[in-house]
Amino acid sequence: MNRLFRLSALSLLIAFCASCNKDKENELDGDWLFPIAKGTLSINSFSELENLHYQIEIPAFSIGQPVNIPISSPGLQISHVGPFPVLVTDWLHRLEIDTLKFSGSLNNFFPIPIGAGTMVTMRNSRDTSAASIVGASRVENTVPSGDTFAFNIDVHDKWIGDSVFFYLDNFNSPPYNNMVFTTTPARLSITLNVVTANYVEIYTGKTFSSIDTTEFSAGDDNPANNSQLADTATSGVINVFSDNGLPANVNGQLYFLDATRTQILDSFFLTPLIVGGGYTDGPGNTTTTTRKKSVVPILQKKLNNIKLAKYLVTHFEMNTIGYPGLYVSANKTPKLTIQFTGDLNIRINF
Repeated sequence: MNRLFRLSALSLLIAFCASCNKDKENELDGDWLFPIAKGTLSINSFSELENLHYQIEIPAFSIGQPVNIPISSPGLQISHVGPFPVLVTDWLHRLEIDTLKFSGSLNNFFPIPIGAGTMVTMRNSRDTSAASIVGASRVENTVPSGDTFAFNIDVHDKWIGDSVFFYLDNFNSPPYNNMVFTTTPARLSITLNVVTANYVEIYTGKTFSSIDTTEFSAGDDNPANNSQLADTATSGVINVFSDNGLPANVNGQLYFLDATRTQILDSFFLTPLIVGGGYTDGPGNTTTTTRKKSVVPILQKKLNNIKLAKYLVTHFEMNTIGYPGLYVSANKTPKLTIQFTGDLNIRINF
C-alpha cells in the first residue's frame, strides 16, 4: 500500500464481523483467531513531502527598478533574477527523487511585459550552473502586465536538500518609457509534490509526521445495506505486531471521524502506539529492526463508534532523537510494518 492502512486495515475486520443479514432466529457464537490486515510505512509514505505550496514575491528592485517614480529603459536582459530560497522542511538533509511534480504560475504585476524565453527555474543550491537545476519551465509567449504564465512539469532523477532556490533565468522585457513600478511585486505560486523517492537523509534530533485522511465505511443498521453490526456481542483483543526498520522512533494513532471530519468518534489504540526506531547503514539499508507487540481491547462500544465513522485518519509522528551523527539515511527498503491479528469472541445474529 502506498499509504499505511489506506482504506483502513480495520475495515477488513468490520466487514468480516458485519457480513451477515439480520435474522433473530439464528446465531453464530464462538472464539475467532484470525489475521486481519497488514500495512507498511516507508519513505514514500511521508505526507510532509506532498503538495508543498510556496508564495514567492519578486519585487521591482530584484530586476533593478526603483518604485514610485517614472523610469524608461531600452529593454531588460538579466541572466538570473534571484535567488528566492524556500525551506522544504527543516528535517530534510537530502532527498533523491524518482519523480516530482513541479507546477505553478508566474503572475506579472509589473507594469512591463515579461518576454518570451524567460525561465522559471528551481535549483537545489544557489549555484546558477546547469547542474543545479532541478526543474524549469520556459515562457513561450510574452506575458503582458496583469497576465499569468502557468506551468506543469514532471521532474525525474534529481535531488533536493532542506531548501530549494527559485530563479527567473534569462529574464527579458522590451523597451519602455515613463513606466512607474509600484511596491506590488510579481508573484510565483509554486506547488511541489514528491511522487516517489529512492533515498532520504534526515537530520538527527528532528521530529516530523505523516498524516492521511481517507474515506471509511463499516456498515450500519439499515438491512438494505446488507452490512450489520447490530446485535453482535463482541469482546476480545487485537494483537498488533510492529517491525520497525526505519531509522526513526514512531508514535502512531488511528482516528475515526464523523461525516463532517470535525468530530473524533473513537481512536484505535487506547494510548498511542510507540515503536522504537531501527538502524540503517550508509546506503540506507536496514541493519537492525525493532519489534514490538501491543494488545488492543475490543468491545462492542468501540465497534459501535467505528460503525458511525465516515473517515479514518492515520497519524504517525516520527523522530530521530537519540541517533548519533548529523543525519540518518533510508532507501526504499526500510519499512515500518504493522500486522493486526484478531483474538475475539463474536456472536453474530443472521
